[in-house]
Amino acid sequence: RKQANSLSFQFPFSKSNLFRKFIIMSNPQFLTALGAAISIFLSSAGASFGSIHAGVFAIRASSWGWKSFCPIVIAGVLAIYGIIVAVILCGKLNGATSLSEMEGYKNLCSGLAVGSACLTSGFGIGKFIRAQTECLSQEKPNSGSDSQTEPLLNHRNENRGEIVKTILALIFIEAIGLYGLIVGLMLSSGKSSATALAE
Repeated sequence: RKQANSLSFQFPFSKSNLFRKFIIMSNPQFLTALGAAISIFLSSAGASFGSIHAGVFAIRASSWGWKSFCPIVIAGVLAIYGIIVAVILCGKLNGATSLSEMEGYKNLCSGLAVGSACLTSGFGIGKFIRAQTECLSQEKPNSGSDSQTEPLLNHRNENRGEIVKTILALIFIEAIGLYGLIVGLMLSSGKSSATALAE
């Protein structure tokens, strides 16, 4: 009796259950939808992390004027990259064309590429802007004594040079997300060799 009961018990991670999970994971529609969700989630996470520190910087950098909102715009572009790939992948789920298993995995990798790149770019933007905010908070106590001794024209030139350097650094950090977008578009738009031979 003990032997019969032991044979009737099914372990939750048996071969049949693992095979069913593998079949679900190899579904091209599921992989495409998962790639779209990962794309928008990771890119939005990177954009929000960068926008948090950029918003604090915009409030404290009063001497920048309207240019203090440039870091927020640059960080928000990362979410647009994720939306672009997510919309392209969702357009493939209309059922008009059948997707192969290879295309499903490529669509998943497309979402991972743009999402992880935008997440990394947003993290870099946030860390850079946080360091800039700390520098501004340290310079403010000494700004009163410096403004009395230095000419106003030199102070404006130094401020303009600092703004240009900061924006250029943000553009190059944000370009990491653009590289992920390029790879994601190549993965999502390219056809596999199997479908090419079938056509």
